[in-house]
Amino acid sequence: MVFDAMTINNSQFVHLHTHSEYSSFDGLSKIHELVMAARQMGFPALALTDHGNIGGWIKFIQECRAKKDKNGKEIEYPTITPILGCEFYLSRNHTWKNKEKQPDGRKGNRHINLYAKNWEGYKNLCSLSEKSWVDGYYYRDPRIDIDLLGKHSQGLMCGSACLASAINANLLYDRYDQSKKLCSIFKDMFGDGFFLEIMYHGIADEARIIPDIFKLSSEMNIPIAATQDSHYIKKSQAKTQEVLMCMSTSTCLSNPKHLHFPYDEFYVKNADEMYKIFGKTPQVLYNTLALAEQINTPDIENNLFGGMRLPEFALPEEFTNPYDYLKKLSIDGMKKLGWNKSERHVERLKVELADLKIAYDNNNYDFSTYLLIVRDYIEFARNKGIIIGAGRGSGYGSVLLRCIGVCYGPDPLEYSLLWERFLGFDDKKFILEKDFGYA
Repeated sequence: MVFDAMTINNSQFVHLHTHSEYSSFDGLSKIHELVMAARQMGFPALALTDHGNIGGWIKFIQECRAKKDKNGKEIEYPTITPILGCEFYLSRNHTWKNKEKQPDGRKGNRHINLYAKNWEGYKNLCSLSEKSWVDGYYYRDPRIDIDLLGKHSQGLMCGSACLASAINANLLYDRYDQSKKLCSIFKDMFGDGFFLEIMYHGIADEARIIPDIFKLSSEMNIPIAATQDSHYIKKSQAKTQEVLMCMSTSTCLSNPKHLHFPYDEFYVKNADEMYKIFGKTPQVLYNTLALAEQINTPDIENNLFGGMRLPEFALPEEFTNPYDYLKKLSIDGMKKLGWNKSERHVERLKVELADLKIAYDNNNYDFSTYLLIVRDYIEFARNKGIIIGAGRGSGYGSVLLRCIGVCYGPDPLEYSLLWERFLGFDDKKFILEKDFGYA
């Protein structure tokens, strides 16, 4: 992708290194304000790469796609494509948790940017995030390592990150061959989805390694993308962000050793400002758009919001799908209730089971798995002596739920309760609805 080297506008550039309030240590930008600023500036896409944290993703997507504000008023700026990323902490071994094995302490937790290219990548980032917090938390950081990354690299794009990355740290200490070795590992792992980040915020070390980054790019055929390590939206917010870092480290501005960024350049710059820095090599700016176009956002959004998302339910070996197992449980339950001798109850159960099958076949709404999960935790509560209610609302009108033991009490047909109400929700409200009550 090559553009006129003398011009660039915001529609031709994408910020691939962006922090929000979910970078709790040093991120000032509120997601709503960050996205609105990017939309107002006319960027086609925006990446969110918080430090070790993916908690802002859903809110980020919603803000990028919102057409109305919280008051119902139309947003005048066009929607923007969300790119889901995370600046992970990369250690030698994420399970090592002592100073002997990581003598360089927190500095040994090197940065790396990872992005979800598709739904598989989204799931892999979720897995990496979980393992980093559960198994790798040490020196105040949730960590991963190269071996773990290799097991979860499918569907991911990777950026070399900032001065705190393994590649750039080696360049700073004149270990070019080590940086090259790491680039080879990441290129084998991510293919065309691996890129070298180049950034400049006025820091001398950033400028010093830029020639080596271009050398790596040339020798290994790795694209370079200009990134802006933004932690706040406007330049005028630099001092406020400095206060935030003091709060995060329990120190004061008056302390000459307080942690802070050396310059007020860590804000969301427009394309023209980025061009003033990297205009001599404009392709590093245009490459951001080419990299963003590798992201299959519809695949991620359709899987996230296109239907019911449920955990897998472990079925008995003799069953191949949740519907057949639910059907067996409901028929067995009907016999225990003695309703199998009632034509009304038998026909009603057939209708309810048929509706579940239609909902799955036509809309991919997996109510069978959902009801099995509900039954599972109801059974757990009952077996542990935890008091549960008889059921409530729409769920109580179901013969099926009575048969599988989710509800109990009077016969719903005796009071002409409607099954149809139970399926009368959209998928989001359905998942939130708990069709049993606590006593």
